[in-house]
Amino acid sequence: MLENFVFSASSALPIFLVMLAGFGMKRWNIIDDGFVRKGNQVVFLVALPLKLFMDVSTNAIGEYFDLKFLLYIVLGTILSAGVAYGVGRLAVKDHVQLGAFVHGTFRGNFLYVGLSLMENVTGRMGLKTPLAIAFIIPLYNILGVVVLSLLDTHREQKVNLGEILRKIITNPFIVAVALGMVFSLTGGHLPVILTRTFTYFSNLATPLALIAIGASFRRQGLARNWGLGLLASFVKLFLLPGLAVLGGVYLGFSPEDLLLIYIIFGVPTATTTFVITTAMHGDGDLASNIILFTTILANFSMTLFIFVFRLLGYV
Repeated sequence: MLENFVFSASSALPIFLVMLAGFGMKRWNIIDDGFVRKGNQVVFLVALPLKLFMDVSTNAIGEYFDLKFLLYIVLGTILSAGVAYGVGRLAVKDHVQLGAFVHGTFRGNFLYVGLSLMENVTGRMGLKTPLAIAFIIPLYNILGVVVLSLLDTHREQKVNLGEILRKIITNPFIVAVALGMVFSLTGGHLPVILTRTFTYFSNLATPLALIAIGASFRRQGLARNWGLGLLASFVKLFLLPGLAVLGGVYLGFSPEDLLLIYIIFGVPTATTTFVITTAMHGDGDLASNIILFTTILANFSMTLFIFVFRLLGYV
């Protein structure tokens, strides 16, 4: 029992501690907002795309393409937004806050926190993780825009579907996964010098991303809308992943698939939620609050879920 708990805590705690280190470095002026902004750009435009490319290109597509799994996580994500909306309709009185609540409750930080947790638990990204990224990240963007548009009181703003499609097609992660699939299908191989160079950037992606997340936190957000923040955290960290994993067990997914399903639905809210919510006239304070609460409480929820997975022999 103790060994299982230590394993679970060792998988989740390091993620939180690196983010906490980022918060401390920002507070003590070791790094500043400029570093955080540029660090995010390095991760988004270079390090993580190269990491995805390396993982996809070195595996045969037949090993990780699973239509049943893909349909499950896509439909599950859409249903998660529906559950978040249903809870929000009952709990949120201010219409302006409803969009922020729904967006912050269904959209997880799958790319940064999720990948870190998967690697800590299994020692690798996992064969189906790039496939999930290729579909879930665009879906997050589409659902986020749809939710915030439908709940936006500033009706004069119109949704530019062409611009949304362009951003999805040119997203560095989508491009990296697509190029990786081409290399995998054609049997292409990179020269050793490029492989080693890309590996350096791949190793940089996770720690730099977590430091940037931690440095972006603002303590004053905890004092505002704490009730809705806690409710959103419960739905995001416990209800949605619990339902998703139970559904996966019922459908007979493998232990590794169930772990990935948990990670997709159970990681804390993505920091980009704040940017998108405020840009579309949502409640930025509530969005920030949900990010803070889910990130802090995920330290406990992730440990708990991994502990249960460990007891059941799934990891």
